Amino acid sequence: MTEAKSTTTSPQQPQTEPGVGERAAEARARIEAQYHDIEQSYDQTRQRLQEFNDQAVDFIRTNPGLAIAGAVAAGYLIGRLASRRWLA
Repeated sequence: MTEAKSTTTSPQQPQTEPGVGERAAEARARIEAQYHDIEQSYDQTRQRLQEFNDQAVDFIRTNPGLAIAGAVAAGYLIGRLASRRWLA
């Protein structure tokens, strides 16, 4: 005696609130707009940093002695500040 299994079971559809698709579309649009804004801000910041780097390189190439003296002075000051903080 074998019992036949019923294959006519209907899968239940998940109950969703009305307007969920609309809210999802709105959320997606907001996220895409924010992504675009962030991408644009990143590109602008990257461009500004590239320009700053180019100016620094040009300054160092035209004034190598001054650049070395500035680096030595900055290193000396940082060393003094670090030795006071960690040794005191």
